[in-house]
Amino acid sequence: MATEGWQDFGQKVDLTARIREILLNYPEGTSILKEIVQNADDARATCIKFCLDCRHHGTGSLLAPAMAAFQGPALLAFNDGVFSDRDLESISRIGDSKKKEEEGKTGRFGVGFNSCYHLTDLPSFVSGRYLIIFDPHCRHLPNISSTNPGKRIDFIQYGDVATVYADQVAPYTGAFGCTLGAGGAGQKGPWPG
Repeated sequence: MATEGWQDFGQKVDLTARIREILLNYPEGTSILKEIVQNADDARATCIKFCLDCRHHGTGSLLAPAMAAFQGPALLAFNDGVFSDRDLESISRIGDSKKKEEEGKTGRFGVGFNSCYHLTDLPSFVSGRYLIIFDPHCRHLPNISSTNPGKRIDFIQYGDVATVYADQVAPYTGAFGCTLGAGGAGQKGPWPG
């Protein structure tokens, strides 16, 4: 299956070591939900919803076979905000947030989103026109490296994403009435079932 349209988009630095350091200093538990709320606030969301999704999704049309382990139960978070380009750049830069001098932004330190690694090795989210998947261990996504350990696709530009990768996008499109292309930022942290 071709991967046309999928751009390299990932976090930089010795990523797994940096994430491990963040997790050692970042408590598990409800703080993870607080960070997701903070991201929603930064995206200027007016509502946020959480769901423990116990569904299992198909594995026939995934970006790569290794993604099958992440088609099971997941913690889903939805908000009606959209990350700006600057927010997206910040979320890809661990500990070097572009929001440091932005008044009104609560997530200014560049580490909060990474609390989701307590729950998953493969966090992903939809915001605006993008579906973004991070794979810091470089084990699940195709054609990635330690310098670009993730993928981003513009599903407006590549409108057939929902058809070509129907199973891959099913967890997003089936939750909270989300339709790829209708806007709204959703965050999904899947873990194997």
